[in-house]
Amino acid sequence: MDIPQLIKRNHLPRKQKGERIETKHAWCLRYYVEGKQKFITLAPKNDLYRSWNDVEPLIERVLGQLNSHAEIVTGSIGLIDYVEKHYLPWCQENKAAVTANSYWRVWARYWKPSFAASLKLTELQTSDVTVVLTRLAKSGLGPRTLSHTKWFLSGVYEHAVASGIVPKNPVPDAKWLIKVSRPEKQTEYSLEQVLSMLRVLETLDIRAAVAVGLTYFAALRPAEARGLKWEDYNGAELQVRRSVWRNHVGQTKTEDSAASVPVIEPLRSLLEKLRGQTAGEYILSNYAGKPLSLDSLNVRVIAPALKAAGIEWRGYYPGRRGISSLVTDTSKNALNSTGLQRHSTPITALKHYTRAQKESIAAALKTVEEMAARPEETIQ
Repeated sequence: MDIPQLIKRNHLPRKQKGERIETKHAWCLRYYVEGKQKFITLAPKNDLYRSWNDVEPLIERVLGQLNSHAEIVTGSIGLIDYVEKHYLPWCQENKAAVTANSYWRVWARYWKPSFAASLKLTELQTSDVTVVLTRLAKSGLGPRTLSHTKWFLSGVYEHAVASGIVPKNPVPDAKWLIKVSRPEKQTEYSLEQVLSMLRVLETLDIRAAVAVGLTYFAALRPAEARGLKWEDYNGAELQVRRSVWRNHVGQTKTEDSAASVPVIEPLRSLLEKLRGQTAGEYILSNYAGKPLSLDSLNVRVIAPALKAAGIEWRGYYPGRRGISSLVTDTSKNALNSTGLQRHSTPITALKHYTRAQKESIAAALKTVEEMAARPEETIQ
């Protein structure tokens, strides 16, 4: 070790333990920064912080950052500052681009206008969240949007709890205290509808037919369809490896989303036809060889063509929902739909993507009817 390094090591400040100070309304800490005394409020006295035991994780975080010479973030940071300077930038680096963008929009539209700039991270109460959610419900927000809005803020506090900044998440127990209208049933495309769409679109723009085919027969999200390259297709399967949102090429929405998907007819024939007409790297590419904008394709080709043909078109996602229901119905096994959609558990598919089919229900009831008509001794 050379002399300058030795001198620098010997001049490192001693690790501080800080001085705990309790006031009538708050828990505080005194310590030194560059020889100057600093006094901070760790947290107010409330249901979250009733004793020094509750505050100890905050002290450990402050002193840990201080002794490692890192930026000190405590529960006394403003909620708005924490979200915009710490949580959302973290999402930008660690979440899918489309997810991070949706978080910024939820924050800017619903939460930021609802909080005073002086509100500290530790001061937010469950009742405060309930007040905002109830107001948003009265303004006409539906249950899905309310849920997304609530769980965004819960994610903020989960991050703060995991980082040792606050001890408890005040959001999960919050509610909206008025009845809201039930969400409309989400549209699904039937196999017959999709086949009709393909017949119309194939003659106009083969890329439009492939886009619809990918979101139905392969159950791909639009961003995943945009991210497919020809190297991901071997004639029998598509390997989903990336997603493209706007001009951002990134990872799939979840780890489970990166998986192989079987390719069946008529999607296989559409892909082979498209491969003979394009030299681009991406399966769905524009004339510059970049990932094709499916929004633009929708506006320019798909929506006008299907409207003229009298076929209902509600975007790409009803195809994903439709194939989920059809696969579950034909296989009698929700796990097959889960695998096709690449969800980690069947819960998401069953809740949002799979609808019970009348034919299956009728067949099941017919079986029950036959059982009920048998002599009692034969029923097991």
